[in-house]
Amino acid sequence: MSYRKDIDRLKLFNEKARRLLNTRFVQYILSKGKISFKIDVKKGEAVKIEKDVPDQDAVDAFVLTFRYFIQNNEQCSFGNLSKTYERQFVPEEIRKEYLRVRKQLNDYLDAPSSIKIEIEGETPTRRRILDVFIYGGLAHANPKKKEIFDKWIRDPIIGPLLEFCFVSILIKVLEVIRYVVGLNEKLLKKLEKQL
Repeated sequence: MSYRKDIDRLKLFNEKARRLLNTRFVQYILSKGKISFKIDVKKGEAVKIEKDVPDQDAVDAFVLTFRYFIQNNEQCSFGNLSKTYERQFVPEEIRKEYLRVRKQLNDYLDAPSSIKIEIEGETPTRRRILDVFIYGGLAHANPKKKEIFDKWIRDPIIGPLLEFCFVSILIKVLEVIRYVVGLNEKLLKKLEKQL
């Protein structure tokens, strides 16, 4: 039985993860320890918004590699990585752990943002925010998603709030990516012994 494609997929995931972990985005988060958002509303005064997040260039560079993990046309996406973890040669405990972590990630993404904000009568899920920012504004310009992105960003309060949400989502997904790197390393050791 050939494991070469599976080994290559696991190694590519880890390679792209290492690239993400060395971005200015991650260095910013590590140096600050957290991101923050503050809104100050006083009667008769302009709304003041302060956010402490990585700059746009750092976010753009991060997203360029981040897409490898969420686009299923990439071999190392979470979806395609499942093909490896579902194979019979994968030890049961490692398979279950990957599936558990992936389910937790999907549940997190499919839930509304922790910042309860209604836009046109609905609270967007984290997945929706991620999707609109990446494919409507940062990495692609899907016409429908770009229209939504532009509308969100133009709003002087909702725009910065959603930018903060987006960065928060990226950080959470990055934590999962880091965890999966460890699972991949365990599986790679087992597979390479069998070659």
